[in-house]
Amino acid sequence: MACAQWLMLAVQLLGLYLLVDLIAGGPGWGGVWLPVTLLTGGALGGPLLAWCCRIAARGPARAYGLEEERGLRRLATGWGQAWVLEPVAAELLRYREVREQYVIAAGGTDRA
Repeated sequence: MACAQWLMLAVQLLGLYLLVDLIAGGPGWGGVWLPVTLLTGGALGGPLLAWCCRIAARGPARAYGLEEERGLRRLATGWGQAWVLEPVAAELLRYREVREQYVIAAGGTDRA
C-alpha cells in the first residue's frame, strides 16, 4: 500500500512539473490534458486506494478481534471461577458446617 501511495505522489508531482513547464513556455508534452490528468489521477487515486485497502483489511481485522475477545473471555471466566466463585463456595460450605454444629450444640432444634 505504501508503495502505491508513493506512486500516486510521484504521478501528482510529474503532473505538476509538466503543468508548470507548460505554463513557463516549455515543449508541453501531450498538451494541457496530460498534466491535468496526472494531477487529477494522483489526487483521486490516493484516497481511493486508501479506501479500498481499508475495506480489504476490515474482514481479517474483525476476525482477529473476535478471536482475541473469545480468548480474553475464557481467561476472565477462569480467573473469576478461581478467585471469586470457588472462595465464596468454600465460605458457604464452612458456614453450613458451623450452622449444623450450632444446631447440635443448641439441643437439636433449628431456630433460624
